Amino acid sequence: IDAVVSTAEISKYDTILEVGPGQGILTKELAKKAKEVISVEKDYRLIPLLIKKFEDIQNIKIIESDILKLPEARLLELLGSGAYKIVANIPYYITSGFLRFVFEKWPQPKLIVLTVQKEVAQRIIAKPPHMNLLALSVQYYAEPEIITYISKNNFRPIPKVDSAIIKLTPRESAIHNPE
Repeated sequence: IDAVVSTAEISKYDTILEVGPGQGILTKELAKKAKEVISVEKDYRLIPLLIKKFEDIQNIKIIESDILKLPEARLLELLGSGAYKIVANIPYYITSGFLRFVFEKWPQPKLIVLTVQKEVAQRIIAKPPHMNLLALSVQYYAEPEIITYISKNNFRPIPKVDSAIIKLTPRESAIHNPE
């Protein structure tokens, strides 16, 4: 959690979009540093727990939605007109689809810090001739960097794969701004 938060370089002026807050462990730490944390959770069973847990914290908004189906107008409404950062422990199975949405359809974030499957992180930072479509597209839009690896033993329940914290710094030359 500390590595994710420090990598995101959060200030009291930042709006953070968090995807998949789960039980809100990262959410709580993000809220200590950010102006606002918008946490989008798909699992309706977690929403009451999150609302209760953060009812006294004014700078956290809990949104029940599938991030890949969140209407663009709703996203823009949530983010307002200011800059934002994406900081998340995203569900691993949505990584490529999520990044495609962010880079091709959303206003450009200032920074993206994600916990992803280790092998996916390694594919994202691959150089020629080992690049795949994911690496090409991510590297077109952003400068990727693996910050650290996380053993699967640090998670409960223990997953089948190790993870990595990856930092994606968007490139100015690849800006996409939806109309």
